[in-house]
Amino acid sequence: MSGIDDLMAGLNDRWEHAARRASGIADNGLGAAVKTYYTRYFPAGVIALIAAGTGLGILAFGGDSPGLLLYLVFGLAALGTLIGGLVYNAKKVVPAANFGRIDVLLSLEKGEQKQVRRQIAGKATIEPEHLAVVRAAAVQRRKSLATQLLLAPWYLLYFIPQSVNSALRGDGTGAWFMAIGVVALLVGIGFIVRDFLRTGRFLARTEAVH
Repeated sequence: MSGIDDLMAGLNDRWEHAARRASGIADNGLGAAVKTYYTRYFPAGVIALIAAGTGLGILAFGGDSPGLLLYLVFGLAALGTLIGGLVYNAKKVVPAANFGRIDVLLSLEKGEQKQVRRQIAGKATIEPEHLAVVRAAAVQRRKSLATQLLLAPWYLLYFIPQSVNSALRGDGTGAWFMAIGVVALLVGIGFIVRDFLRTGRFLARTEAVH
């Protein structure tokens, strides 16, 4: 029986460590912060950056270098969205959650971590005795996804001009390659959005139980 007792003691210790790390972790408005960014700041910023880049490009190149103009416009937009996303993340997203300093799942074994993720995704039955840990893991995951969502446009704005410029040069292979990269990025962003919404639904669903 000592082997079983040791096994149970180890199991309890792992979850107790996770529970201590989970203390105080909470989502205080990540969804609202991301929504505000994409409904206000991002579209306004992109429009302003594209307009500024177009104006500078026309002054610098006229109509003789469409490829250079394209790179300038989208390069400025990409740089602006990267900087803007990082600043907004620091000013608005980080304060919108108490997400702790250490991964709450760090003390758990891989199988236990997988089970926690399955609960968050709605693919496994919620374990009430470990709900505080699972909710904290969902908040940490949601915070990471929120940051990824703010930075995702930078990658798109990097690939789009290269794809278009390849097409303008008649480089069909290069254009297709870059277009595939854009599609892959959109698919990846779609998964990030799905998981961000999924963690939000899990936290809302378990709020009353918690």
